[in-house]
Amino acid sequence: MANFSKQREEIKKAVLESKGHPTAEEVYRIVKAKNSTASLSTVYRNLNLLSDMGVIKKIYMPNGSVRFDSVLYQHCHGVCIECGKLYNINLDLEDLHHIVKKQIGMQSVQYHLIVEGICTDCQKES
Repeated sequence: MANFSKQREEIKKAVLESKGHPTAEEVYRIVKAKNSTASLSTVYRNLNLLSDMGVIKKIYMPNGSVRFDSVLYQHCHGVCIECGKLYNINLDLEDLHHIVKKQIGMQSVQYHLIVEGICTDCQKES
């Protein structure tokens, strides 16, 4: 693994130790709480670099925002349309590759599937 600057290491650690899928702003708050001197622009730049390097994964949300994930293997996500919480969903989508190939001739490499719904906590509040 590459040697990272102290700030980049703090940013990486914030994502890897997160229990969820933080936004750049959430990572910034975590890093700042540890007395880091990293600016918000430094956090954004390093999150994008870490994603490009394959150290973390970038998740493009339906509303246009971006979240970050420490789980690197191919998986899907569920997002609650009420509270915004993001969940990992492990699905066997091997058939998806065959369907895509058969219907449009494309050799699929990766997918970004996000299921929208209402989580159990928000269902209880209704």
